Amino acid sequence: MTVSVKHKKRPVLLLMVILAGFSFFNLRSISVAADNIIQGYSAKETLQPGLMVALDKSASKSVKILPGGDADHIYGVVVDPTDAPFTLNAQNSKTFVATSGNFQVLVSTIAGSVKPGDFLTVSNLSGIAQKATSVQTRILGQAVSGFDGTSNVITSNGSAKIGRIFVQINPQNNPLANNAVLVPSFLRKASSAVAGKSVPAVRIYGALGVFIFSAIVAVLVLWSGVRGSLIALGRNPLSRKAIFSGMYKVVFTGVGIFILGLAGVYLLLRI
Repeated sequence: MTVSVKHKKRPVLLLMVILAGFSFFNLRSISVAADNIIQGYSAKETLQPGLMVALDKSASKSVKILPGGDADHIYGVVVDPTDAPFTLNAQNSKTFVATSGNFQVLVSTIAGSVKPGDFLTVSNLSGIAQKATSVQTRILGQAVSGFDGTSNVITSNGSAKIGRIFVQINPQNNPLANNAVLVPSFLRKASSAVAGKSVPAVRIYGALGVFIFSAIVAVLVLWSGVRGSLIALGRNPLSRKAIFSGMYKVVFTGVGIFILGLAGVYLLLRI
């Protein structure tokens, strides 16, 4: 009886293994498909597939071609809606944009040949990608295929050749950038919130230095002024009005120094 029971359990175990494997591959396919969802947007001009775009703040659910050199506002890539298994189509949307997934991108050789695995960013040509260097703050993603300008050339701009390659799209801060210098996350978030973009580490620490210096000077001015005024008041109570007038001036001076420091911080992060 014991042997017979074991034989009866084997088909059940086999069926469970098959169902588990089917579920795994089914979930895997759903995950891959989800990574390739594209969304519809409106645009003031016709944008061809492969162009990099930025969000157009002048209109809701609208995109525009990414200006040359403006890596800070990389959003995604224009794609053909038939290239993705899922499409989120908003009303009056004629331009479809991918912000993740594996899609074709227009790329140039302005910064040299592109090899698989290279990080890509925007070139000085609007909407056209190039190999990223440590100068740019953000990247579009990583090249899946390569382009050296000798084959599959679509057009050229001076000595630079332009073609199409597949890119694993994942907009993020440039791992090669100088901003990769150790910067505490709270400083990076605060500077990005003030500037509205990612900021190089040099400017972050420069702004921090200006803030600390102005704060120290303001505190010293306030402390010495108020302390001196209180001592003078104790020694000569009859000059109360003049002493308080001088103390108010000191307070305004200290606050003014601090405000100027904040203005300096803002300018350093915004430029």
